[in-house]
Amino acid sequence: DPEKHVFHIVTDTVNYAAMKMWFLANPPGDAAVQVQNLDEFTWLNASYSPVLMQLGSPSMKDYYFRGHPTNIDTDLKYRNPKYISILNHLRFYLPEIFPKLHKVLFLDDDVVVQKDLTPLWSIDLQGKINGAVETCQESFHRFDKYLNFSNPLIAKNFDPQACGWAYGMNIFDLKQWRKHNVTELYHSWQKL
Repeated sequence: DPEKHVFHIVTDTVNYAAMKMWFLANPPGDAAVQVQNLDEFTWLNASYSPVLMQLGSPSMKDYYFRGHPTNIDTDLKYRNPKYISILNHLRFYLPEIFPKLHKVLFLDDDVVVQKDLTPLWSIDLQGKINGAVETCQESFHRFDKYLNFSNPLIAKNFDPQACGWAYGMNIFDLKQWRKHNVTELYHSWQKL
């Protein structure tokens, strides 16, 4: 039932007006569209979010924007400045952005939908917070390629051979998220 679907789009001030106008001119059938401006989330600030504090730090800007000699251990893919956009971290604030929702199908802006996603809503997550597609085919998708296992806290809490997942499409159980305080947990890891 398309009329039961609501597309919630969160963007920044630069793209907000264009997004609103595009969806007014090109409505998605019977589905509703809600476009929100990230910059109107006054609660999402550096005093609440360690990520925002880090993103604005001089060392972070230096890492992403200054020229650094590359070596064998440096993968430039991870130094892409797009990673310092708060839009890349918004998924960790979904319960605050959508306080009345219980379940969210999250799609990144580069996901191309090729068929009906309705069956995803009926997936029983069995108490899990996130339903996602694993990406275990290649060894570079293992946690040991993303996390610093020389840190004893990381070594204690994560399996280096565990698989990453396709970050661009996730179904989140926001009731379980809230129950387990995932945003607070995310903040605690960001503060390390």
